[in-house]
Amino acid sequence: TQVRDEDAIHDGEVHLADVRSKDDTNTPGEIMIVGKKGTELKAKIEEHREFMLSMIEDKEKYTNTVESVESILSTHVPESFYHGKKKGVTPTWESTYFEHLPLASVITLLSKMQGDVRNVEAEMINFLLGQVDAGDFKVNVIEPVVIAKSNYVFKGVPYHAEVFLAAYDSTNIPEVKLENGTLLETHGGKGIYEISYNSIGIKKWGGVISIEKDGQVTSKTFTAEFEVAESNATVSATAMNVFYRGIANPVEISVGGVAERDVIAQISSGNIRRVSAGTYQVRPGVGKNTATVSVYANIDGSRKLMSRENFRVYDLPTPDAVVDGIPGSSGALTVGKMSQLQNVKAEAKDFVFEVDYKVQSFEIAFQGSGGIWDSMPSSSDRFTSQQKTLFRQLRTGQRVMIEKIKATGPDGVLRNLNNITITVR
Repeated sequence: TQVRDEDAIHDGEVHLADVRSKDDTNTPGEIMIVGKKGTELKAKIEEHREFMLSMIEDKEKYTNTVESVESILSTHVPESFYHGKKKGVTPTWESTYFEHLPLASVITLLSKMQGDVRNVEAEMINFLLGQVDAGDFKVNVIEPVVIAKSNYVFKGVPYHAEVFLAAYDSTNIPEVKLENGTLLETHGGKGIYEISYNSIGIKKWGGVISIEKDGQVTSKTFTAEFEVAESNATVSATAMNVFYRGIANPVEISVGGVAERDVIAQISSGNIRRVSAGTYQVRPGVGKNTATVSVYANIDGSRKLMSRENFRVYDLPTPDAVVDGIPGSSGALTVGKMSQLQNVKAEAKDFVFEVDYKVQSFEIAFQGSGGIWDSMPSSSDRFTSQQKTLFRQLRTGQRVMIEKIKATGPDGVLRNLNNITITVR
C-alpha cells in the first residue's frame, strides 16, 4: 500500500515519523510564503503577544514578565540570520523560517511555536494568580516557580520539573554578589545574572545572597551550573544530500540541547570525522551508491538515535581539457601564441567543489609531409620541446589536435578527456 503524506495526520495532529517527504524543501515555501500562510501566522503571533501584554497594567514594575512574553513571541529576525544575504537586504520573518527548509524542520519549528504559545499562556496565568494571592501572605509577592532539568526534551526522554511557591518582600531588596565580588542588578526582588559564551560545555557559577531582617543580615551561599550547546539541530551536506568519492565532503551536524562532546556521528559506508565543533568531513566508500549518516546523542548515560539521513554517492565528474586561449574544444591561435603554450589543464568548471585534476599524458596529432597524419606524445601535462618546435613550424590554416588526453583526480581514477582542435591563424 502506498503511503501518502496525508496519512501522517491523525486527529488533527501531524506525526512526523509518518511523513514521507521529510526532505521536501518546496512545499513549506509554497504554503507559507507563496500562499501567504506565513504572513498570516506572523500576524496571529503578534496579535496574541499584544493580547498577553495587555493584561499587565504596570509594565515597568513587571519588566521580567513583559520581556519574557516579548522574547518568546518575538517575530523579529536576529542579525545572526543576515549571514549570506545581500548587503542592504533584510530577510523577512517568513523567508527566514520557511524558505528552502526541509518539511521535517518546518514541522518541528511549528511544534515549537505551539509550545511557545502554551508556555506564555501558562506564565500569564501564574502572573495573574500571583496578583490575586500575594495579599494573603505576610510577604507582598508570591510566585509559582517551575524548575526543570531541561526545557528541551527528546522523544522517549522523561520531562522532569519541580514546582513550588516562592514568596518574597519586594520592598526589601536583597544583595546578590558573585564569587568574584561582582554585585548583580536586582529587579522585582530578584538578582539578574546574564552572561554569554562563545565556547560550549558546562559553565559553573555561584555567590552569596544577603537580606536584612530585623536589623540583622542573613546570607546564604548558592551554586548553579548550565550547559552551553549548539543552537541548531541539523545534519546537512554542502552539496544537497550528495557525497562524492575521493574528496572530503563537508557536513554540518549539531543537536539542539546536546553538548558537542555528547554527539556521535556514524556513516554506513566510508568514514566520517569531526574537524571542528559541529563540522565533519565525509569520505564515502566504494561500491555503494548511497550512504546513511546516523547521529546519536549521549543523554543521561545512554545513547539515543537523534537523526538518520540518506545521501546519494556519486563519482567525481570528468573534467574538461583546457588550453590557454581556447574557449572550448576548438579555437584559433597564432604561431606566436602556440609557441608560448605551456601545458594542458583539466577543470570541472561547473562543479560544486573545487577539485584539483592533473593531466597525466596526451598526444599532438598533426598533418605532416605528404598529407599523412602523425603524432607526438607527452607523458605529463606539459608540452614537450619537440611539440613546441612543431608549433613554430606551422603555417596559417593548418590544424593540430590535442587528443588522447588522460587525467586523474583526487580519487585516483584515470579519465579520458575531450579532444582540443587548434587552427593556426
